[in-house]
Formats: sequence, structure tokens, C-alpha cells
Amino acid sequence: MNLSVRGKRRLKAAVTNGIMMAIMIFYLLPFWYVVNNAFKERSYISLQPFTINLDIFTLDNIISAFSKMNYPAAFFNSFAVLAISCLIFILLGSMTAYGIYIADHKFFNRLYVLFVALIALPFQVAMVPLVTLLRTLHLSDNFLGLALIYSAMFMPFIVFLYTGFMRSLPKELMESARIDGCSYFQVYAYVYMPLLKTVTGIVLVLRGVYVWNDLQVPLIVINNPVRQTLQQRLYVFAQSRIGNFDLVFAGALLTCLPMILLFLMMQKSFIKGVMAGSVKG
Repeated sequence: MNLSVRGKRRLKAAVTNGIMMAIMIFYLLPFWYVVNNAFKERSYISLQPFTINLDIFTLDNIISAFSKMNYPAAFFNSFAVLAISCLIFILLGSMTAYGIYIADHKFFNRLYVLFVALIALPFQVAMVPLVTLLRTLHLSDNFLGLALIYSAMFMPFIVFLYTGFMRSLPKELMESARIDGCSYFQVYAYVYMPLLKTVTGIVLVLRGVYVWNDLQVPLIVINNPVRQTLQQRLYVFAQSRIGNFDLVFAGALLTCLPMILLFLMMQKSFIKGVMAGSVKG
């Protein structure tokens, strides 16, 4: 009987591992296709798209795409949008959640329910009013306006995330700090925010990756070529070089590489946050 149970467990584990391996290959295959062909000449891409051949390895595609995309300027634009957006996400999202948490009033609880309900609102519904509002406030075609659009899109989810984690912390922490003479803002800055590093890491990874990879909102808000983000520059670059897959693959690799490095640096916080969120009642 024990052998039968062990056999079933091993079979179940093998099937689970096989499914996970298949899913991993499914997601890695397009990325591998880009990486492998970004370092090949155009003539070899159609002949040997999946094979590794160090004899035909070349950096000319990367160097050419880096130069023709004006990569440093586009990278700075995307980084500026990302930095402003994440600053708004963390400051306003955590402070709003903190206010809901310490107030513990019916009004703020209903406000929190409204925030949660707004998560289900598609961006396309609010797209035209937001863009019109930006133009009225003279914030279109700049980084701040683009960051405000992302804040409007993601703030409900971020408030929901921060509030859930704050409610899992004992209120005795705030009471002890208040007895020691801390103001409410000092309690927020010196007691709660250090304990919410994991949540902040999740926000940076989940929403930061979306902001970096997004093309729809920059196409709507940014019209000046000088202020184009990296995704916009890649879009224009690919359109102007239809058929030049070597340069397109190189540009795509240069575009996604910063977020891959960010995730590798933040993966511990992300995994800890997911595991902590799965066990908190």
C-alpha cells in the first residue's frame, strides 16, 4: 500500500514537472529565437533559425541597431517614465493604503471597496477622458503626463496590495511608535515602509515591467520623436526595416534586456512577496 501511494506521488510529481517544463519551454522559445538570431547575419536566420553556430556569430547587428535606434536617448526616455511612474506608485499608493488602514472608518472602508472595484475597469473605457484631461492640463507629450496615465491605470491594484499587507501587520506597532512620540507620518515612514519592502518589490516588478514594455499609451500621449520611449523607437525602427530581421531581433533584444536584468535583481523580493501573500489571512 505504501509503495502504491509513493508510486502515485512520484507519478503526480513527474506529471507536474513535465507540465511546468512544457510551459517554461513555451515561454522561453520566442525569447530564445530572438536571442539566437540577434547575433546572426540576415542570410542565416531563415536557414538556421534555431541552431547555434559560433562561426557565424556577429555583434554587427547589435552595434547597428544600437546606433540607428539612438538607443541611449530612447533608454533615458523610458527610464525617466519608469522612474516617475514608480515614484508615484510607491508614494501615493502606500500613503493612500496607510490612510485607509489607520482610519478604520466606514467611509474609508467603502472608499477601499471602490478602489478594489476599479481594478476591473478596462483602460480603454477611460482612455479618451484621460487623454483629453491631459491636454486640458497641458501635460500631454511629456513624461509626467505619461506617468500620470499609468498611475490612473494601476493605482487601484497598488492600493489594494499595500492595504492587504498593512492589515496583516499588528496595530501594536503603530501604538508603540505613537507612545514614543512619533507622528502618523513618522510611523508610516520609519515603521511601516521598511516592513513593506517586499510589497514595494512586487510593485516595481509587476508594474515596472508593464510600464517599460507598454507601447499603447506612449503612442497616444507622446508625439514628439525626441521624447519617444524605447518601445516606440523599436516600433518605428521595425516598420522602417521590414524584412531586416537581423536588425529587428537585435533591437528587440536591446529593448527587453533592461527589464530582464531588473527582474533578476528583484526576483527574491518578488518570490517572497508572492509566498507571503499566499499565506496571510
